[in-house]
Amino acid sequence: MTDLKQVNDALNSYLRPATFPVAVKISQAEDDFPPKTKHPGKHIGHRVALCQGMSIARRIGWRVGFSKDDHACAIAIMIFGHEEEPEMVKNGEVVYPYYTSSKEAGQKTQEITPRAEKDSIKSITMAPLEKADFDPDVIVVYGNAAQITRLVQGSLFHSGGKIDSSFSGRGACGSSILIPYQTKECKVTIPGGGERIFAHTTDEELCFSIPKDKIDDTIDGLIKTHQNGIARVPTPFYGLFSKPDFPDKYKELEEKFNMKD
Repeated sequence: MTDLKQVNDALNSYLRPATFPVAVKISQAEDDFPPKTKHPGKHIGHRVALCQGMSIARRIGWRVGFSKDDHACAIAIMIFGHEEEPEMVKNGEVVYPYYTSSKEAGQKTQEITPRAEKDSIKSITMAPLEKADFDPDVIVVYGNAAQITRLVQGSLFHSGGKIDSSFSGRGACGSSILIPYQTKECKVTIPGGGERIFAHTTDEELCFSIPKDKIDDTIDGLIKTHQNGIARVPTPFYGLFSKPDFPDKYKELEEKFNMKD
């Protein structure tokens, strides 16, 4: 098991994210939750969307557990394999007219929506990384463009190449959790509209997902690229060392005060 304290310390030291990095556990058992896990139906009093659970974990600090009965979002129910897609979904009738101009276009969008095999996933646990007492399948970090870029650089330090990510503007929980879990590759996700509306994800936030097998290399790469000095958070603006050019009246004062180099 990866030393999660070291991972959390590195993320906080080298990225300074505004919210907790989140450890995500995906299980084939319905009741596979660590102690002190809170469930929406029991502890909130109603179902919530999975993206809301993510925000509860990263902003409030709860361990949040989802079984099928905790999900409020029917799209997530299908993405994570709790239910098969009915014909109306396959035909694009859930995407159209909200996101596309026709059912045919909606069908194309639905066809690329991530999905797990039926009943292959029974439960999902999300917890702040610093409180995770389980081996995470995915770590999800929310941040601004500079912070996410640093994670991209760190994840490629040992392997080289590039990170491939795809975006449709909806069903982002599938991109940030399910896809990295299935492919075992790091991914960048642009949060969808529903996540911004219901989970209060801010307009400038992106998220970066690290599957279990990539955690050690990504964190080591993050540290090494920081040490190499080419890119850091906060961004080291080299313009700070440039000579200021002030208005003419200021320059008169420079002469008066003998401030010339």
